[in-house]
Amino acid sequence: MPKVLIVDNNITIRTTLVHQLDKLGIRADSAANGFEAVRRIRNWHYELILMAIQMPEMDGLEATAAIRAHEKVLGLEPVPIIAISSSDDKDRAIAMGMNDYFEKPALLKDLQKILDDWLPLEKRTHWDSSDVNEAF
Repeated sequence: MPKVLIVDNNITIRTTLVHQLDKLGIRADSAANGFEAVRRIRNWHYELILMAIQMPEMDGLEATAAIRAHEKVLGLEPVPIIAISSSDDKDRAIAMGMNDYFEKPALLKDLQKILDDWLPLEKRTHWDSSDVNEAF
């Protein structure tokens, strides 16, 4: 079963994403800021990270840079990091090492597309798309 890390300072968004991923058969951990995310990736392997850009303490761009540096030092395969944001930060997110971007609020079908695009085929489960219009 794939494991995803959700990083967002908004607890409602984190909880909703955990719930939506659970519906899709994916386990998720969450972190409230970039510092927590960097700490978690040092102790766990994730197949995907969904990272908010604007957060207090350490934002998503700084956290992505720290994660990429950690991967490089240890010679690890880079985990896909997908920016989630309510603003138009796509170019900046990609330039800072994130792999993709989607805006919130997003529908479950948008999340499903990200998973289809970025989770390895062997890690995907077959999910029911009956709730694809549910937004977070």
